[in-house]
Amino acid sequence: KKAIIDPSLFKYKVQPIKKELYESVIVKASQLSRRKHLFSRDRLKLFLKQHCEAHDGVIKTKAASIAKYSLAEQNFSYFFPDDPPTFIFSPASRRRGRPPKRASLSQEDKVTAKQNIPGNRSKGAKEKTRFQRQKE
Repeated sequence: KKAIIDPSLFKYKVQPIKKELYESVIVKASQLSRRKHLFSRDRLKLFLKQHCEAHDGVIKTKAASIAKYSLAEQNFSYFFPDDPPTFIFSPASRRRGRPPKRASLSQEDKVTAKQNIPGNRSKGAKEKTRFQRQKE
């Protein structure tokens, strides 16, 4: 098995959007970054909706995206320098939907828990504890 390559050793060829105004440049990995909030969960969902579809519980790239970006001509080593990962086969689950949520506190338990915190007691509860202390 090959040794893992240090990511800081990579160099990238950056191609401009407007090729008539600028030329391609080769930069180090440390010189690349993206603006904060550019990548979000919503954008990822949109990307997956536009370029992927589910077949028998497996997410696959749409044929239109494969043709547009010439993905059929590429292989794993074109995108990643290391060996491809080996996945352990696990049978598909028959269950549909999300798993049930963990049991949460009932509304009564929440109210009782709030009352037990010294600063959150109602006037009635405070008077009750004061009368109990007076009896003692």
